[in-house]
Amino acid sequence: MLKNTLIILLLFALSMANAQSGEVQTREKYRNEFKDILFSPGVIVQHETFLEFNVSIGEVTAINGKIPLEGFEGFRVGFETNLRDRHNHTIAPKIGYEISATLFSIRLSAVNYFQNGNSEFRLLPEIGISMYGWVNLTYGYGIPFNNGNLDNVSCHRVALSFNLDKRLKEALFQ
Repeated sequence: MLKNTLIILLLFALSMANAQSGEVQTREKYRNEFKDILFSPGVIVQHETFLEFNVSIGEVTAINGKIPLEGFEGFRVGFETNLRDRHNHTIAPKIGYEISATLFSIRLSAVNYFQNGNSEFRLLPEIGISMYGWVNLTYGYGIPFNNGNLDNVSCHRVALSFNLDKRLKEALFQ
């Protein structure tokens, strides 16, 4: 079941990355499309407070015109943890895709929680508001694929995250 879910998630991510808008996409254009690397930390509240640490690889857009378009689109790889020492220490590696434009943010992630010998895989869609892609406040619902009996991880979560990039910060504070 877990293997099939990961394959479906990988195919979904690859289809999003290869979506074309009616123009021929050359290898050179694809190579230039995913060039920005960002550090994306955050705070998550889901029955207990967690910290997240991500590396985001994608494209930063900063267009100042009549209609400004600032944001980030790309893949996120990282983990989240509650930073406890022993009892109920939880760590969760994750991978996902994010689109954070001027005022909105959407994400889809696959997360696997590990706690006290238990493991639980979840598919995590999130939606929320964004401030030019630099700061995002999202609500998510983790869809569990097994019952890992995790004590401190609820299905509902609220996350505050930052995409640390100079262009996004300048777009927000100018």
